[in-house]
Amino acid sequence: MYRNNSIINNIVVVLIMLLTASAYSQQSKQVLKLKIKDLMTTTEFRKSGMHKLTKDELKNLDEWITVYTIRVAKALNSSLAEATPNIIETHIEGDFEGWEGETIFKLDNGQIWQQSSYDYTYHYAYRPKVIIYKTDSGLYKMKVEGIEETIYVRRIK
Repeated sequence: MYRNNSIINNIVVVLIMLLTASAYSQQSKQVLKLKIKDLMTTTEFRKSGMHKLTKDELKNLDEWITVYTIRVAKALNSSLAEATPNIIETHIEGDFEGWEGETIFKLDNGQIWQQSSYDYTYHYAYRPKVIIYKTDSGLYKMKVEGIEETIYVRRIK
């Protein structure tokens, strides 16, 4: 039983990586390709009997894991998008010091957003007001009180 939980835990980790990594963003053309050998330790691979599979069987399993993971990631992403209004007005929790690549923003409303376009800006503020709005392209931009620039962000919670 623990082997299945380990595989599921590894798939969940990959899903989280998919949802937060820039390779998964709409701007990227990178193709996801998962391999069961990369998701399991050598011990898990042997104990689960995966080492007994033929190359073709492993290849088919890898393809199934990839397709399944993409489907789950899309479903999670879709449900998050459906639950996100077009305009959000709230405050950033605590101290704010700008952004620098993949900055994560925790908001007072409980949502967590991550910077998805590269930019660097330093600006200190305590609990600044923030507006996040959906653009015509379906992506979200964030405007922080006291900063002229906006950046693209994606919701991760």
